Amino acid sequence: MHKTLTGSLLSLLLLTLTTTSQAQVTTSIQASDIGFGGEIGYRWDSPWGVRAGYLMGDLDVDFDAEDNNGVEGDELEYDSDVDLKNAYLLADWHPWNGIFRVSGGTFLNNSDATVVTRCNADAVIPQLATCEFGNSVYSPTILGEVTTKVDFDTIAPYLGIGWGHRAESGFAVNADLGVIYIGSASVDMSSSGSCNDDAQCREQIEQEEREIEDELDKYRWLPFVQLGVSYNF
Repeated sequence: MHKTLTGSLLSLLLLTLTTTSQAQVTTSIQASDIGFGGEIGYRWDSPWGVRAGYLMGDLDVDFDAEDNNGVEGDELEYDSDVDLKNAYLLADWHPWNGIFRVSGGTFLNNSDATVVTRCNADAVIPQLATCEFGNSVYSPTILGEVTTKVDFDTIAPYLGIGWGHRAESGFAVNADLGVIYIGSASVDMSSSGSCNDDAQCREQIEQEEREIEDELDKYRWLPFVQLGVSYNF
């Protein structure tokens, strides 16, 4: 559904471009804090313009949890994979019909994050190895791999400012600075071990889900910074 909606928005913009003068069409290569991609835009001979683009990227981070119980070496290991995929459709208003613009629109946020948590603690007797998880400790057999999936709202409104040259032939530089409202996060944790059969362990997982969602609520507004090199036809 997301791909269909993204394709429809791009098709709508292309239809607009093909029914008007090609002299004001702009294509760009973009680099931003949420990925790399491309953009196509149209600037009327007025203060108004429209742009559509797609950004993608990924981020892999491996780290160990902090020691909260004073026992060295029983921290969990985390392997995170963040897959960034965002299409957008923006309307631009150039107040003085120059290069400065105020932009508003929508990002289609198809990004997701997966964090795999493992207990790789060492012990003199391997069967007695445990890892700190929540307010308790558990063996690798009980925990297994704890997989955390994080999703955000698909529709993410955007508001920002930027700079974009008028539609004249040749290369130009463009920039955007704004915020994306990504909304509330949905967190789902699951264990490949026997945690689901352990009431205390399952309770810890549910508590961790709520705590992560509460923590991510602080980041509903995502800063957006983008630079690009465009070619104006």
